Amino acid sequence: MQTVSVDLRSYRDETPDERHAFVQIVLPVAGQLEIDVCGLQERLSPSRGVLVHKNTSHTQTSNVVNRSLVVDLDEQTVGADILDKFSSRPFIDLNPRTMRLTRYMHRVMQSGEVGAKAAEAWTPILVASLAGETPDVTSRLSELKTLVEIDPFMPWSLQRMAEHADISVSRLHAIFREQFDETPHLWLSDIRMEKICSLLAGSSLPIAEIADRAGFSDQTALTRAMKRAKGTTPAAYRREFSERPQ
Repeated sequence: MQTVSVDLRSYRDETPDERHAFVQIVLPVAGQLEIDVCGLQERLSPSRGVLVHKNTSHTQTSNVVNRSLVVDLDEQTVGADILDKFSSRPFIDLNPRTMRLTRYMHRVMQSGEVGAKAAEAWTPILVASLAGETPDVTSRLSELKTLVEIDPFMPWSLQRMAEHADISVSRLHAIFREQFDETPHLWLSDIRMEKICSLLAGSSLPIAEIADRAGFSDQTALTRAMKRAKGTTPAAYRREFSERPQ
């Protein structure tokens, strides 16, 4: 398997007994399901997950509509501390930080933007959250930067960014002024513009569709924004890039 795999799955009839050569984390985002891990039975929900250790017997079933984020990853990616923490009791009371990260990735996957690189960037943040410790503000800002870069077109309000960094909006403003000498809004605009340039250079998506994904009212609005930021238009940028030697 890949080092990390993230999927959305639903369960209905009881699954046959399973064992995997990797660690599996199941994080429900809707509904409930019953799971049995080596004879230990629990009901999972959006506030209750499970970490199934490598080569561990488990089955799951549900008679209601359900949806879960399922993360498959190599044992080394998880780390000994987390494996030990859930060795005797694999079930997880999800803390607010883990639930935010779960909802975030669920939304990213629904938008169709998730890829292997995105999953590999997000998973260490998720695993760290299972320890239940709050990292320092520098680490939280680094995590916020990673999440925004995974999906810059998400409607990132100041409130949402502050919640992910676990600080107030006023503190978010102050830190950005102090560390980056710009506002969170301008920082976000820069990251979004880089994503736009990446799509113009590396995809065949129509410019109007890129404008829509990026949250602009129409292609003209994107053109105005790009001329201010890059001194060129989307069409000219794409044309210039396509004419460069490969």
